[in-house]
Amino acid sequence: MFNEGPRFRSLSRDERRDRIVWAAKRVFLELGLDAASMDDVAARAGTTKPTVYAHFKSKDELFSAVVHLIKGLFLGKLRSPEAYSADPIEAVALFCGRFVELVCWQDAVGYQRVALTAAARSPAIAQAVYDTVFAEACRVLTAYLHARKLTRNAKQHAELLLAATTGGPVIRHLYGVDKPNADLPDEEKIGAWVDLKRIRAAVKLLAPN
Repeated sequence: MFNEGPRFRSLSRDERRDRIVWAAKRVFLELGLDAASMDDVAARAGTTKPTVYAHFKSKDELFSAVVHLIKGLFLGKLRSPEAYSADPIEAVALFCGRFVELVCWQDAVGYQRVALTAAARSPAIAQAVYDTVFAEACRVLTAYLHARKLTRNAKQHAELLLAATTGGPVIRHLYGVDKPNADLPDEEKIGAWVDLKRIRAAVKLLAPN
């Protein structure tokens, strides 16, 4: 019978929970939500299945915790448009460019695929991933447009801008036409593979009046 290692037993409750969530993140990506088991997660975390269940009542609850983890990583890198430039057009263009990088990061692509696979069985799981990846970016951009009174309908304009600037790359990565990025984007600059020229042109075309 598998026993918890001394390193795991020495952790605090919060640290144990974090260890389990990070382990589950890798397991779900590698095996998919339906194929992954709590035994797989326990083995990756270096603990036992009863310990995993002591923290999470079900696999879906554990997956929700993983989505929350991804959300924190995602938003920490995305930031708000004003962090990129004082000029609104350039700020929005760079924000959209960073969003493309993040949504095409291999873990984000993986979790979108997991959500699509699980959507029929659990719409709530698909909704959680959508909220993390797309709805949060739209919320941040909407807040920026609204605060600067750049448009009469900030939410609608934010959705339009994100769709126009990111739709193509996202679809290509989801379908495996383009290879996802292995690492989270660099803090200082947007990757050379992102077509900022095209994004800037789209933002200028759709710029609020």
